[in-house]
Amino acid sequence: MPVKENIITCMTTIERSTRDKGAIACPIIATEFGNVYFLDPQNFSILHQTNVCNIRATPFIIKCTGLYDVEFRVIVATREGHICLLRKGWLEGKSLVQLTSNIVDMVLIPGDNFIIVATSDKTLHCYTKRGQRLWLTQTMYIITCLCLVPLDHISTCLVAVGHKSGSIQLYQGRQPIDFTSVADTPSVIAFGQLGQEENVMVVITVGGSINFKILKRTADFHVKNQEIIPILQSKPLPLPKRSKLFLEQSIRERQNALEIHQSFQQDLIRLRLSAARALVQNLADQSGIGNEKEQIKLSAQVLGLGPKFTVILSLENINPNKALVGLAVTFHANPANYILSSYIITVPLVPPSLSYKMETKVVEVFDESTNSENSSDEADVANRKVIRVFVTRQINSVPVLAATINMPPTEFVI
Repeated sequence: MPVKENIITCMTTIERSTRDKGAIACPIIATEFGNVYFLDPQNFSILHQTNVCNIRATPFIIKCTGLYDVEFRVIVATREGHICLLRKGWLEGKSLVQLTSNIVDMVLIPGDNFIIVATSDKTLHCYTKRGQRLWLTQTMYIITCLCLVPLDHISTCLVAVGHKSGSIQLYQGRQPIDFTSVADTPSVIAFGQLGQEENVMVVITVGGSINFKILKRTADFHVKNQEIIPILQSKPLPLPKRSKLFLEQSIRERQNALEIHQSFQQDLIRLRLSAARALVQNLADQSGIGNEKEQIKLSAQVLGLGPKFTVILSLENINPNKALVGLAVTFHANPANYILSSYIITVPLVPPSLSYKMETKVVEVFDESTNSENSSDEADVANRKVIRVFVTRQINSVPVLAATINMPPTEFVI
């Protein structure tokens, strides 16, 4: 039986101990079976062996950052659409992102370690080193290749994006800031020093031609970058100068630090007490109560200034899997104080995780007993200004849920 060869699919290098120019670097090779080998640069023995991830994936792009002897990260893009991470000492990598479209090319932004990925659906993706998406942008043409364009003399790093139309756009973040073009579709783009020129872009096209693009020494991309910065951010903040009042206040804070801290703690305790009282009041009003066993929540809202009110009830089904069936809502009020348009409302089927709203009209009745401001029992008067709501099932008289609505006083127009 023939044995399938473990073919090398991609490779790169990583500095071993220092980042100096011309320092020793270790080769990294990835194979079709998903194995990644770190080799000794002197005798090419295997220093470390790991797998791309816990699933069968074939790597075809590999990028790295860091030092082999200290700490490093290796980012691998696979043909199955996975972006995997390998770190020092790991025997198996983990998948950070799985894309639905085919990956065309990938670059790693130094410093921030942002991962820029180009896919076959004309999209540029940007991810953090932990796999969180920062942004994505659509391009006009199909992307064929990517290249990192580090410009040390202006302390910036651009990304060159080659399109099938022959154009090459330079991106800073998600914004295109410049472009160039070649006669054919670019297949590979490289950027770096060539001879005495420090910034040269070499473009190899699909037809086999090679093009050289030399960056002007006077090129300044910061001028165009200012256009994408908001105007408010480009202006310095109008910070006032240190006045005599500011200096006196600073001296007072240093001299009375203990008293100021105690005053702050007292205000904080009062704030917490007010929040606790508001919570207790909210629970006492029962404006939004629920039944955890039945997974039902009821809330009420009163509209109007009086004597005519509109009471709106919202019955919410908290259960995500079961619908509410066979419920009815019953209103109970003192007829000497309130007259309702409907006292019983039949609730139809309420689907899971949805709510059903219902309303009833309420008219307040005035007589000598309710309008007496000199009543001897204020609690009895307060009890008459309520409407009780009961949620029951049609087959059972025991309420599933009960609530009390405190009606507001009528605002008389003078």
